[in-house]
Amino acid sequence: MRSEFDLTYVTMDSVSEGVGASQILPLVIRMAQDGLHVNLISYEKHNPPTQLIDTFESSKVLWTQLNFGSKGVVPGFSRMLRLSKSIPKSRVIHARSDLPVLAANLAGNTNVLWDIRSLWGEQRRFMETNFAKQKLYSLYPQIENAASRGSKGISTLTSAVVPVLESRHPHLPTIRTVNPTSVDLVRFKFIKQMPHKLLGLFSGTYNAYYDLDLSRRFLDSLRALAEVDICWAKPIESTTHSLDCGEDRVFSLTQEEMPSILSLASFGISICKENAGVSLKAAMPTKIAEFLSTGRPVVVNAGLGDFDELLSEFQAGIILRGEDNLSQKAAELITLCQDPMTPFRCRELAEKHFNFEDVVKNYQAVYEQIAKD
Repeated sequence: MRSEFDLTYVTMDSVSEGVGASQILPLVIRMAQDGLHVNLISYEKHNPPTQLIDTFESSKVLWTQLNFGSKGVVPGFSRMLRLSKSIPKSRVIHARSDLPVLAANLAGNTNVLWDIRSLWGEQRRFMETNFAKQKLYSLYPQIENAASRGSKGISTLTSAVVPVLESRHPHLPTIRTVNPTSVDLVRFKFIKQMPHKLLGLFSGTYNAYYDLDLSRRFLDSLRALAEVDICWAKPIESTTHSLDCGEDRVFSLTQEEMPSILSLASFGISICKENAGVSLKAAMPTKIAEFLSTGRPVVVNAGLGDFDELLSEFQAGIILRGEDNLSQKAAELITLCQDPMTPFRCRELAEKHFNFEDVVKNYQAVYEQIAKD
């Protein structure tokens, strides 16, 4: 019996904001443009704009919108059950994160790509302050194990997380690919000329996973050495008024407006908490790849995904460790921003490792492997 769809992409994320808009939306549209019969199922918190609905219709992507409902662990499992009832017979199921894999299995689908976007359980447990919820999240590796057994292939954001998964899950699929957060190199244009004045930019969402205290102390050290403006370009849906990092300006932007702002900065800031543990190995904030694409260096924490190696190889950023002399690191950043070759090295890194076109090809190849296996 012929499958109803070539590809069904299932996610708990909204595609009208955040990572859904920057990562999922362009991928499914591109797959449809390349000839696949595509179905997208997502959970939406708000009524999507008419323009987004029109975009899917014109691209011939069938979009099934489910109501997100309440936050929390129990509602999360309820979403998984509702999701399972919406998944049609498909040649390949692209399941973004763990619970969508289980939903696909409940729906009777076995050709599943487990897209591991993070070690979600560890991230949530690290950020959670409620002890009972922390205990619930500590059980999450069992859900990961079920996802491992229920999938034919895996995709990870980083190479660093693969040994962690291998040590945890004896039935980890042998069909594997590393697809980091991707950037449309046409949208995020390369600007080789740095601003005359230092301008540091926080871009997008920052939650309890980010080390805003270290960010502030680093920027204080930078301000002691040079005149610098600090801005936060926050998502238009964000209700947070300040990061308390000494921002000179805060403004709200849509996803479509972000590319034009990043290139005005001298550097980007994406410092996560170094004590977040093993979950850091799976993390790769989209904002970092976007800064690099425009030719801007970044300031990050040590141990974040594959960035220790990548930023060092291309001399494209500053890596902070808890014991570092922040004044020395601030001086290194100033030197980096004054180097006329820095934008070219940053762009080269983005072209080699975060190119949307390469990610599309990688996914298409792994879809074929899963469908034939």
